[in-house]
Amino acid sequence: MTNTSIKNIIFSTPSVRNRLTRDLTLLVLLLISIFLTFSYLYSKQIQQNITQAIITSAKKMVIDKNHRIFDPINNNLLLSRKWAELEALTPDKHNTFNKRFIPVLETLPQISSVILASSKGDEYFFTKQGDNWLSRHINPETIGKNQAQWQLWNGNNKVIKQWEEHSNYQSKNRPWYQLGLSTDIKTPIKWTTPYSFYTQQIPGVTGVTSWQDKSGIRFVLAFDVTLSDIAQSLSTININNKGIAYLISPKGEVILPPGNKHIIKGTSNHGSLYVPGDAHSNYVIFDSVNNWLSNGSKLNQAGHFSRNNKLWWYKVFALETYQNSIYAGVVVPEKELLDIINENTMFILTGIGILIILALAMANFLVNKYAHQLKDVPKTSIVSKDFTNEIYKLLQLGESETLEFKSTMRKNLKTGKNGKEIEIAWLKGLVGFMNTHGGILLIGVDDDGNILGIDNDEFDNEDKIMLHFKNLLSQHIGLEFSNYVNLLINQVEDKTVLVIECERADKPAFLYHKNTEDFYIRSGPASVKLSISKVLKYVRNRY
Repeated sequence: MTNTSIKNIIFSTPSVRNRLTRDLTLLVLLLISIFLTFSYLYSKQIQQNITQAIITSAKKMVIDKNHRIFDPINNNLLLSRKWAELEALTPDKHNTFNKRFIPVLETLPQISSVILASSKGDEYFFTKQGDNWLSRHINPETIGKNQAQWQLWNGNNKVIKQWEEHSNYQSKNRPWYQLGLSTDIKTPIKWTTPYSFYTQQIPGVTGVTSWQDKSGIRFVLAFDVTLSDIAQSLSTININNKGIAYLISPKGEVILPPGNKHIIKGTSNHGSLYVPGDAHSNYVIFDSVNNWLSNGSKLNQAGHFSRNNKLWWYKVFALETYQNSIYAGVVVPEKELLDIINENTMFILTGIGILIILALAMANFLVNKYAHQLKDVPKTSIVSKDFTNEIYKLLQLGESETLEFKSTMRKNLKTGKNGKEIEIAWLKGLVGFMNTHGGILLIGVDDDGNILGIDNDEFDNEDKIMLHFKNLLSQHIGLEFSNYVNLLINQVEDKTVLVIECERADKPAFLYHKNTEDFYIRSGPASVKLSISKVLKYVRNRY
């Protein structure tokens, strides 16, 4: 056997240093994975929390603004009903009606018109027109069927112009009338869903209340409110600088402020119900509505969409003032959210610091775990690249608790025959090494440190040596302990030398031979067999 290269047995395992490096590497990878997962989940949670917080805050601002607009309207509607009942107000009492509601319309400009209708089919409509006031009176009995009487009033409640015209208008066919008849003590005021006003042809909602006089005639009092004015008021809300608030109908029709430039349906000068479409889908309000509609029109659930590589978050919710007949939406760019997340970097850095401390603690634990093996590394392994010099250094040290020499692997030099006792002798050394501090077994070296080589063992090749070693290890110690041994084969002085590196095992190793199980430890340069009682005590203290 003249091969001068080092050949490791195929089931050998890394050295202690390599194992520790492997474990520490896995530890670092694990901690990095934990940190990345933690960072991802944390950023997602923070993003969701901030999104919810901003949108909830925006929702509160919208609702507060809405209350400031509509609370006075609701209060005036209830007071006006009480007054109308006490005054026995009817649609034909024009002067009385005007005197009551001119101050209301002047102080609450969000009310565009006031209507009083009865179950008899008559109605009085009153609204502001420039510096004057315009009224329409319908009464089939006094004016005529399909006829309407129009009057223009000045600020002193004097008629300055009057005319009649043909009209098929009937109160009972309007959305607000039947709703008004359904009001009761528990719900004295109700609001319609958005629709287009008959006279002004602009979108709005109508708040209604009703009562019945002593003769059984039912009266409905209605306040018209234009939605474009409400939308204008909501659009002034400052939501994190770049956020937007808007009105929307339950059908997904957007109510935009007057003068908008995104004309989808209706008149932009007055504001209208806008249906989002592809032609103008670059408008973030329409994007949010389209996304909301495509996701089932769910209320109070944050959603998001992307526009020009920019992410936006939104939420649509009902305005309770109108009994869920009008919705509002808020939309916020994610960049605003990320800016807030960046303000939480201190928390992230703290998390990183904690993970680093944890990594150091775990590394220290591993080092302590391997400390007893690390201190013996020079005696339990060699530098294979410098095989010859390493062997000479070991020969100079002589046999010790972690170093043993054997002349052959199986040949009894005295008898010239292979002997089992020869194999058992060095196998005892391996068991002793594993049960103590580990060590190195040199085969092909006599007790005096002379290099003999293993030619006397008469192996055909190195593969035969490896196979024989593996079989002996499996038969007398157990292949599960192959993790702790490493076989090297190389030439020194043209003689084949075997180096068996043996690590300390983390479980008891026994030598099986002739139906017996023997436990050995190293004591100086010898392997000592322990009695059962001493084995129990040794194992209890060691493992």
